[in-house]
Formats: sequence, C-alpha cells, structure tokens
Amino acid sequence: MRAILASAQDAIICITEPGLITLFNQAAERMFGYSVDEVLGKDVSMLMPAPYSTEHAGYIRRYRETGEARAIGRVRDVAAMKRDGTVFPIELSVSEVMHNERVTYAAIIRDVSDRKEMEELLRAEHEFADSLIDTAHVIVLVLDVDGRIVRYNRHMEEITGVPFEETKGKDWFTVFIPEQDRPEIHALFARARGGVEVLGHVNPIRTATGELREILWYATLLLDREQQVAGVVSIGHDITEQRIAQRRLVELEHGARQSDRLADIGAITAKIVHDLGNPLAALTMQAQLILRRARRGDFQPADVVAKPVDQMLETLERLQILVREFTEFARERPLRIMPIHVREFLQGVAEMWDAYADARGVSLRAHCAQDVAEVRADLEMMRRVLDNVIKNAVDAIDSKKGEVVIDASRLDAATVRISVSDNGCGVSEGIDVYRLFESTKADGTGIGLAVAKQIAMAHGGEISHESRVPRGTVFHIDIPVAGPSHI
Repeated sequence: MRAILASAQDAIICITEPGLITLFNQAAERMFGYSVDEVLGKDVSMLMPAPYSTEHAGYIRRYRETGEARAIGRVRDVAAMKRDGTVFPIELSVSEVMHNERVTYAAIIRDVSDRKEMEELLRAEHEFADSLIDTAHVIVLVLDVDGRIVRYNRHMEEITGVPFEETKGKDWFTVFIPEQDRPEIHALFARARGGVEVLGHVNPIRTATGELREILWYATLLLDREQQVAGVVSIGHDITEQRIAQRRLVELEHGARQSDRLADIGAITAKIVHDLGNPLAALTMQAQLILRRARRGDFQPADVVAKPVDQMLETLERLQILVREFTEFARERPLRIMPIHVREFLQGVAEMWDAYADARGVSLRAHCAQDVAEVRADLEMMRRVLDNVIKNAVDAIDSKKGEVVIDASRLDAATVRISVSDNGCGVSEGIDVYRLFESTKADGTGIGLAVAKQIAMAHGGEISHESRVPRGTVFHIDIPVAGPSHI
C-alpha cells in the first residue's frame, strides 16, 4: 500500500471524522509544498482557502447529523491553497471508509490548473470571437446542413428587425427569403453544401416589416472536428442603398445619353442635309442629261446613257448607306438579353466575314480562351458591333499579308474582352473614331463606331483601341458576363 501511495500521481489525503490529517502521500507533498511531518494531525482546513476553510467543520458536522453529502461519492471542482498561500483549482473526489468502527475520509486530489487555464483561454477566445461577430458591420450567418438557422449576429438583427432567439432552429428560406427567390437560393445552398464556394451572389431577404433588402453573399462550408460537413457559413453585405444609388446613376446616365443623342441627332440631321445637297444636285444633272438625250432620240452608243445611270446608282447607294446608318444610330430599342455562347458566336461572325476578307487578301481567324463560356447580351446588337469593327479592320489593311484576329478572353472574373486586331495602317493621332462623322476612311460615314460605342455602353461595357507594334490597331470590346446591371 505504501508503494502504491508513493507512486500515485494524484495527491491522496486521509482525515479523521473531526478533520485531522492521518495520511499525506508524496504527490500531496509536491502539490501543496508541505512535508508529511508538517501536516499529520493538523486540521485539513489548512489546505483550503476561504470560505472552504471556515465552512469545512460545519460541513462534516452536518453530514454526521443528517447524512447529506456534498462531496462524498462525487467529483467536484473546488479550490485549494498551497503552503505559500497560492490558491489553485483542484478536482476533488472523497470516499468514506469504516475501519474498526471509526470513520475515515479519503480524498484523491488532482491539480487542474493547466486545464482551467486552457478553459479560460478558450472562453476568452470564444468571447472575443463573439464580440468580433457581433460588432462586425456585415451579416454573419450559420446554417446547418438542412438550412436551419444555427446563428446570426447583431448586424443581421439590426437589418431585419428579427431577434435571433425568435428564429433559432427555424428554416432560413421560409423565414427570410421571398417565395419567388427560394428555388434559386435552395440551389445555391445545395452547391455551397457540396463544397462549391458561392462568391458575390446577390439576393433579397425579407425584414420584419416586409421590406426587401439586397444582400451580397459569400458562402463556404463549415466543417466539424472530424472534418464532416456541419453546415454553411455565409458573410453578407447589405448593398440596398448602393443598388438604389446605382439605379439612380443609370437613370441619370441614360438621361445624359438621351440629351447627347438629341444633340447628335440634330448634328447628324444637319450633316445629312448638307451631304445630301451635292449628291441630289448630281442626280438632278444626270437625270436632266438623260432626259435631253432621250428627247433627241440619242441612245447610241449605249455608253452615252449607261454611264450617267451608273453614276446615279452609285450616288444613290452612298445615300442609302448614309440614311441606313443614321437610322440605326437614331433608333433606340430595349436590349434583348440572352445567353450567348462566345466561341460559337465568334466562329459565326468570322465565317460571315471570311469571304469579304479573302477577296481583299486578308487572313481572318477567331480564337476563344478555354475559360470563356457564355455572356448575357443582345445577340443582334453585339453582331452589329463586331460587324463595324471587323469591316474597319479589313478595310484598313493595304498590304498583301494582311491579318485580322478576333480573340475572346477574360479581362477579370466579371468581364469578357473581345479583341479585334489588324496589321493595317492604324488610327491617326488626334482622331476620335467614336465621335460622329470622324472617320479614317475617305468614303466612311463616321457613324459605325459611334453606334458600336453606344451599344457597348448600353451593355454596361466599353469599347477602346490601341496601336499595335510595328503597325496596326487592336479594338477591345469589354462586356459584363452577367449582362447589364440595369436590366
């Protein structure tokens, strides 16, 4: 028994019924800082801090009289005191032993200072994390694998007016998501639960008053200690006011564009009136010439009549082009947004212009990067943009080894860039090719690229160009993957 007591890692102390120490093993000596000689026969309260030290005698007396045990037969967390007065936490287990009709109490004591310190550290970290979550100016939302609400923070309560305690354990979709949006959000939740990160998705949530707030979400998996899926944690930014401001800005930009368009239409009308003067005068003279010769019966040789008629037809064709481009510029119709498979779209455009390019000795090819799939845009409008840019690129080439390349790539996660490059004569400095009637071609109307810019801006995108080395130009059409934000 002495060997067992000496090798035990826990302190073992025995006391008599009055509370006097009769056994004090080596582990107890190390734990409390007393030698066995210093404690034998002394009251065990010397090992206890207040209030345990003053209450201990009363506890033994009450147990003897009533049989009510507070420590015997249980494991309790209490405090003990070392010889130097240091108070430390212990785990105490007390047993009652009868021997020769005398009662002895045996206590097994374990110093749990390290455990308590770790528990306190974890508690402090937990409180700190809770404080960060509750003071963060973003929504922090935790759902279990079935979409039930596990937790959300104070900012969510402020936005929705719904206390967390009222919704804990309830279905997130039923409580906060408008009915028409639930199928889409269920699908996104399933993707997030399957390990696919949801980045930058916007959907509305319903507040206590029925108001809808637009939230930008970022969601990822929540794993337990065994690395099993425990749910989904989402961070949400309330962008309602930002969206309202964006829509207002779009309205203002639309109004500004309308004003600009009215000014442009006024300018183009004046231009057409001016430009129609000379062609109409020429047509009039040619018609008068044909009329006079017809009256004389002078139809031989045929070239006498054919040549002025050819000139009339050529002039009329120029007028038709001018009027058609003016009509396209002046006409404004709503965008018809649809998914466009970029690779197939570019191949179709290249095939349509291949014969035109080949007739001028120009090689035309299209390429689409692997990470470019679809964009949401108006198919007819985008074709008009590329038609204008590709025709200009082919017409700008004056060499026998001309080349035009159409290329689609990712400008960033939200934008696709379609580039059309050529090795032609380039754009002269000082010319704004997107301004009405500015053109680098002698027979150009100066309307095509103005229309292209207008279409790109209507999609929430942009068109730009830069010079190539050693010669040529590359035009960039940047289009949002998700389509115009104001649609």
